[in-house]
Amino acid sequence: MNRAELIARLSTVVGIPVVPYTASGEIDHPLAHRLTRRLVTEGVTALTPNGNTGEFYALSPHERRSVLATVVDAAGGDAVVIAGVGLDLHSAVADARFARDAGVDAVMVHQPVLPYLSARGWIDYNVAIARAVPEIGIVPYLSTTAVSGADIAALMHAAPNVVALKYSVPDPVAFATTRFDVSENSDSEILWIAGLAESYAPAYWQAGARAFTSGLVNVAPAVSLELLEALRRGDAAGTESVWRRIRSFEHLRARDRSADNVSVVKEAMHQLGLCARDVRPPSAVLSDAARVEVHNALEGWSDAKVAA
Repeated sequence: MNRAELIARLSTVVGIPVVPYTASGEIDHPLAHRLTRRLVTEGVTALTPNGNTGEFYALSPHERRSVLATVVDAAGGDAVVIAGVGLDLHSAVADARFARDAGVDAVMVHQPVLPYLSARGWIDYNVAIARAVPEIGIVPYLSTTAVSGADIAALMHAAPNVVALKYSVPDPVAFATTRFDVSENSDSEILWIAGLAESYAPAYWQAGARAFTSGLVNVAPAVSLELLEALRRGDAAGTESVWRRIRSFEHLRARDRSADNVSVVKEAMHQLGLCARDVRPPSAVLSDAARVEVHNALEGWSDAKVAA
């Protein structure tokens, strides 16, 4: 692993591909391959199969691995692949090793969903996974303020292959404070990824994030890439223009504690003829009224189209 090179390649829009299903509810791998290739062809150069938009928690262990293999094959070396792993430590380590052997560049470690997560336990969990696959990068996923900047610095010291951190706390001040505390407690640099996607990307960019995750990219890759370029240029007007364009769509994904996060993305894709709207429990397909809201949110997006 070339640490600096991997960080550079991750400093972009990190797309989280959806998982399409057949009419019988199985994963549609040929379609997943085409959808992944569409993202790469449209300019997305970083992909996280088995992320939350990929319904990680609704897939079986075999399905997670088969989805990963499909995405790696479809990416064909044209995008950096960061495989999502998590759940119990044994499963996370086994999936990380499978991902390494499948040729990924890094793994994104989902935050454990146990209700009794401690900072020390979070460090130990990530260290165990990182040490199991020292040849590739580690990207912890953090969505709690229970883990401090000093804790992150301790993780970086114990696991040198931690190259980035996906920060998903909806508080720009907490992010800025955490990032500062890491710099005060560590001599190493990591890439900060805004894990709450396009809505929070501008605020987090101001505080030092240089990448952001995206589920919207499944619908309109050009929109996400336009936002990235505006941020890189320091173009405040351009950034605001994109943010205003996506605001309604991202609001639909975030409301009711993100209950319909994936469902809104798949509904939009369905309306564009890209895949079925089907999702697995605990997600649910949208109501007729919500489908209209998705249609209205997309109206006027010239970027939302099926690639030729």
